[in-house]
Amino acid sequence: MIHLSAIEAGRLLSKHPKAKRVVEQAKKAQQVDTLHQRVLAQLVGFPEPTTELVFHPRRKWRLDFAWPTHMIAVEIHGGIHSGGRHTRGRGFVEDRAKMNEAALLGWTVIEATPEHIKSGQLRAWLLAAFNQDQDQRTNP
Repeated sequence: MIHLSAIEAGRLLSKHPKAKRVVEQAKKAQQVDTLHQRVLAQLVGFPEPTTELVFHPRRKWRLDFAWPTHMIAVEIHGGIHSGGRHTRGRGFVEDRAKMNEAALLGWTVIEATPEHIKSGQLRAWLLAAFNQDQDQRTNP
């Protein structure tokens, strides 16, 4: 029996119209998974975050990673170089409303891109955010 990944199968079926779409979907899923693993690697040593936390009392807005007891959250903005939701007009405007509402509710939200994750900047920002936390400042 032969086992092929979706990408390998797509290469073999490159002339088939649906194959290209399947390959692109598989590549995107692989990229999202890799990015998620890189984020998790930078969270090592921090308290366990809540994922996809609904933070607003009336809207169904979610924060990607959140520490509700500290009011710290991380939002990952992917697809910024490929015309993803976060960079197109309506998506950008809606993201600003979401982030402003989070700030008004007292959240410190770190907005990170894949570049911030790869460089380690996300971890540096999290260290700074947790060190500013009142509980951290009172403990020697």
